[in-house]
Amino acid sequence: MSNYPLLDQINLPADLRKFGEKDLSGVCQDVREYIIDTLSEVGGHFASNLGVVELTVALHYVLNTPQDKLIWDVGHQIYPHKVLTGRKDRLRTVRKRHGLSGFPKREESEYDLYNTGHAGTSISQVLGEAVARDIQGKSHRCVAVIGDASIASGMAFEALNHGGHVKNDCVVILNDNDMSISRNVGALNQYLNRMLISSLYNRWRRLWYRFLVWLPVLGPAFRLFSRRIERSIKDLLTPGSLFEDFGFRYIGPIDGHDVNELVRVLQRTLKMKGPILIHALTQKGKGYRPAEENPIRYHSVTLFDRKDGTFKKAPSKKIGFSDVVGNTLLEIFEKNNRAVAVTPAMIEGSGLRKLSETYPDRVHDVGIAEQHSVAYAGALASGGAIPYMCIYSTFLNRALDQLIQDVALMNLPVRFVIDRGGCVGPDGETHQGLYDTGILYTMPNMALYAPATGAELKTFLKYAETYDEGPIAVRFPKAACDPESVDEPVNIQDKAPVVHGHGKDVAMVAVGVMWEQALEAEKILRNDHGILSTVLGLRWVRPLDMRALVESLEDVDHFVFIEDAYIHCSASTSILEQLPPDIKAKHLRTFAFPSESIDHGTREEIMEQYDLSGTRIADAIRQIRFPEGKIISRVAGSSEA
Repeated sequence: MSNYPLLDQINLPADLRKFGEKDLSGVCQDVREYIIDTLSEVGGHFASNLGVVELTVALHYVLNTPQDKLIWDVGHQIYPHKVLTGRKDRLRTVRKRHGLSGFPKREESEYDLYNTGHAGTSISQVLGEAVARDIQGKSHRCVAVIGDASIASGMAFEALNHGGHVKNDCVVILNDNDMSISRNVGALNQYLNRMLISSLYNRWRRLWYRFLVWLPVLGPAFRLFSRRIERSIKDLLTPGSLFEDFGFRYIGPIDGHDVNELVRVLQRTLKMKGPILIHALTQKGKGYRPAEENPIRYHSVTLFDRKDGTFKKAPSKKIGFSDVVGNTLLEIFEKNNRAVAVTPAMIEGSGLRKLSETYPDRVHDVGIAEQHSVAYAGALASGGAIPYMCIYSTFLNRALDQLIQDVALMNLPVRFVIDRGGCVGPDGETHQGLYDTGILYTMPNMALYAPATGAELKTFLKYAETYDEGPIAVRFPKAACDPESVDEPVNIQDKAPVVHGHGKDVAMVAVGVMWEQALEAEKILRNDHGILSTVLGLRWVRPLDMRALVESLEDVDHFVFIEDAYIHCSASTSILEQLPPDIKAKHLRTFAFPSESIDHGTREEIMEQYDLSGTRIADAIRQIRFPEGKIISRVAGSSEA
């Protein structure tokens, strides 16, 4: 007998709509159990998906998707949607190479309208879909689902402002679970928490209109007065007045886990005109006790025991680069009361949890507001504080204008700590950190450091504390290191490349963590092919001791660059243009990512595919330089040929 008797009958939303409303609770139970069972064995985003099961079932039951347009903000809550839209049997492949994306992806299904991975875009998109529909005289419905953390972003408010102006028919569903990845912060979150007393307003409203029924027929002046009284009480008791001031009709809050109530509300709402916002209250991790009790830990999971929620993977003996950041900043904060940290909703991911608990007044989580965070950090620096701006590479892209205008041009000493630089693996194309090096390299006054080890990262963070010449950044991947090596003494004052080996056949100029791949390639070339090479590790990307680099390249026949970035948005491309013509003529190849979408998979799989693993780099160099296997090796300083 199947564990999911109702879900087994559903391959597409049209199958779901064949059920009666009385069966929908059972469908939700099947979907939830299927997700728990599957993700316990394969991992993936977890708590956020459990929180939207009823909402997803209700939406596909009421809407005629894909003709009706359903848009998901951020997208890490997309698994129930994928289960109901023809991808149920492939859920086990989620976030794996050539498997399902962990986010909406339009190449995957006609039910996924946008490739979403960043927050706050859905209201803009639903408005665009609604306006395009009306221009063409069509009649389908347009619905967006956005979280309470995402709706606090500036882009979402810009869209709300515009939506209340154009007034096209559309529905925005506010999925309110009081969380993003971490607990939500900010005034809007406090405002939404007033929902707890909104039932008082609903009772008052019923009594008020019962009273009016008993009164004689009154004129327009009294009716206007009555509406003003109602609006005043509503403003006092509910969180909806803000959205109504924007021009959206507010409905709610409603129980986001009562699928039948959701269906009834959606059926009524979709008949209304103009922009509407439905406020649904949900619980992240709903239906699985460990995730309900600790939704942060279960936001994204590895393999775990279905029965008790314990994770199966043995604890790593290594420490993440993000943890190195958190631990080092703790040391800095203890001695320097001017040091502060700023992050846009990345307390956990950036390793700042312990720091924020120890120094709550000096760790500023500004919510999903990347542009604000960078401008705010610039002002902190201008005012005399020492700001460490902790942000993922992919989210730094959203604050490009603030990087230029509000920090770099004014030469403000903001310390940018850029996590998830380079290939991020399973999170895929929307989260790849492949732009930051090229962007930062073009910034006026910007210094950029790319550590290869945890010790170098720690040393840099302490170096940056007293750096006041202008903005300075460090970028590093989602990686780990031996905790015992973090405290090793490191000299990062020298801007020259770090040199390993003395072979004259070829030099491998490796940026940051690509040092490890270059060392592996050097060993393969030497042991397997008799090719002697030199590895030049660039830690300081800008400023770089160009004279030292040129001197090293003068001693070799050829050289390559190796960088974890897009080839046309890399430091390598800019550095190559600065080399003298005779040195530049020795350049064989730049190993970097092509300018295309880099799909999800493990970091190792992706690096292998794009010739960025040590073995692929070595093989490519051998084929380019010695295609016929003829090898004549020389050591730098030797006259042998």
